[in-house]
Amino acid sequence: MFRQLCAAALFFALSTLLFAADIHGTITNKTTNKPSAGDDVILLELKQGMQEIARAKTDAQGKYTLHFNDSPDPHLVRVNHRNVNYHKPAPAGTTEVDVDVYDAAETLPGVSQSIDVMRVEADGSTMHVVEMFSMNNASEPPRTLMGAKSFEMALPDGAKVTQALAAGPGGMPVNSPPVPTGEKNHYTFLFPIRPGETRFQVGYDMPYSGEAKISPVVLRATDTFAVSVPKSMHLAPASGSKLESKGEDAGMQVYVAQNIPVAANVGFTVSGTGSVPLDNGNDQSGGAQGAAESQPKPGGGMAEPINTPDPLYKYRWWLIAAVALALVVGAAYSMSAPAARAGSADVQQLLKDELFQLETERLENKISPEEYVKAKAALDVLMARIATRKTA
Repeated sequence: MFRQLCAAALFFALSTLLFAADIHGTITNKTTNKPSAGDDVILLELKQGMQEIARAKTDAQGKYTLHFNDSPDPHLVRVNHRNVNYHKPAPAGTTEVDVDVYDAAETLPGVSQSIDVMRVEADGSTMHVVEMFSMNNASEPPRTLMGAKSFEMALPDGAKVTQALAAGPGGMPVNSPPVPTGEKNHYTFLFPIRPGETRFQVGYDMPYSGEAKISPVVLRATDTFAVSVPKSMHLAPASGSKLESKGEDAGMQVYVAQNIPVAANVGFTVSGTGSVPLDNGNDQSGGAQGAAESQPKPGGGMAEPINTPDPLYKYRWWLIAAVALALVVGAAYSMSAPAARAGSADVQQLLKDELFQLETERLENKISPEEYVKAKAALDVLMARIATRKTA
């Protein structure tokens, strides 16, 4: 009996050692270009939600080691630096993960707004607007902007928010409900603006009786402000408005104002009804890009014009697409999702990250149509499985 107990204990010990694993790495503060000491490093296992399975702190050299029982499930390394989280995936078998972090500030020079685009649709009683903003953080040295009003926006009177998303550099959008600032119709996103490009998207509905006057409030100097409406609707810039027609693309009329200052007049009136065309891959209407765009990209959208600089090119798919692919696809849960489902939402967020990267590679022609179809189908299956579990 004694020998049997010893053998069992030895087997258990060997089994534990067999499945024990480590992930180590270095956390670098890119603001100072020095090791980041004292940061919390958390290992999350992506299995039926995000489960914390290991935690460590970086030493004086910015190094850490996470001890955990290995599994075939993917993992995510999260680093909390100055109350801002930074993430890096750790697929099964990964043993080293280095992460760059940045110092944070409530106010920061070098942060500017490059794009504010609105997509307007309407039926007999409701106007549907989706507005997307792009913020560029080119601070030097690089730092993260994080404060009570990191990103503030003003919505029209009567607007009811239906969706709000935010996406950091290279990441897929996550639900990020805007918070009222106390000033009428003003809201803020409590979301860090890390070095690089951060996008915010808000969808809102407004009562509509066939015609509406819109006077967008420009809170920041903006490189490009644009509005798109279906061809079946009519848009008329207000007196003194800086909006100019840029023609039609894929059944959408596009109006643009460039290099606008704070409080610029970009007002307009819309009338009629219409929705974004579902088929945008075969339109040959010329418009802002002309015949040079006659060859569609994989999955629809326009090809890049030759020697024709266009600040809206990288957002054109957003302006004319039936859905805002980079910001909406796969966002099955809206802001009303209960907090109790946060685990599944975290997994879904990671899938969205992959989907966002996939769409980006497709739009930049970095992936073949065949590879895109296969990868997209696999992600769709996983998203559907998560949605099914949520409703079960």
